[in-house]
Amino acid sequence: MSLRSLLSSLGKSKPTEPQVEAVHTTQGCQRFGHPEFRIRVSNKAIPDADIAWFLHFLESRVAEGEKFSGDQSLQVGWMYTKIEETDDGFLRITEPDMQQIPVRFIDSVDSTLMHLRNQKDVVESLVAEVAPEFPSLQNSVVVHVDYKSASRILLTRAEPDDANDSGWWFTDLDDKEGAQDPSRFTKTSLYQLAIDRPELVKFFAVPAELRVYIKGPVIAVLGPESEIEQKPGSYLSELNRAGQDRA
Repeated sequence: MSLRSLLSSLGKSKPTEPQVEAVHTTQGCQRFGHPEFRIRVSNKAIPDADIAWFLHFLESRVAEGEKFSGDQSLQVGWMYTKIEETDDGFLRITEPDMQQIPVRFIDSVDSTLMHLRNQKDVVESLVAEVAPEFPSLQNSVVVHVDYKSASRILLTRAEPDDANDSGWWFTDLDDKEGAQDPSRFTKTSLYQLAIDRPELVKFFAVPAELRVYIKGPVIAVLGPESEIEQKPGSYLSELNRAGQDRA
């Protein structure tokens, strides 16, 4: 089963009661002569359905003939994960700790599952029929020199120039003169941007040719000609409502 098909099933799942910290394992890999996977979930906000989806995703890859071993990488949405062999014969999925460079991998899939859910929900909040386009956290992004503190932001995504480019461009809208000055921009990785501005990670799968406008509690996604309407009750719509209630 393809990642696109599995993502479609993720979108149909309904969150259930939150999980407590637990270790979960696949059950269907050994029949293909392949080690089972083990994943650790500690974020109580991750629903059972998303954990089940990820286990099924791993089992499906093995059923399709893929072979995994320790020290391999695995892309899940935008997340770059690593596979490690355990002493008792399992394959453990590890992820970046989202705190430092160089990357430190930890025994967890919390960020992997939360980011995948949030990025997919942002795109599916739009009335326009668009699909998420997941970059890699290793991809580059152009950022304004004041990106860490900017409060009125425009995130613009173009078609990537190459395999290392995410297509994203971060503009500080309060620096009107600097917006046209190349010396006011620099390149960094999406991972570095995620460390410095974690609240922006949920927008990284918005597809090319769209822009995300952020000013305090207001979040708008803009198309080539106008703002794209958000579905009532959707993730983005609820984020806007909650933000305005707090303002």
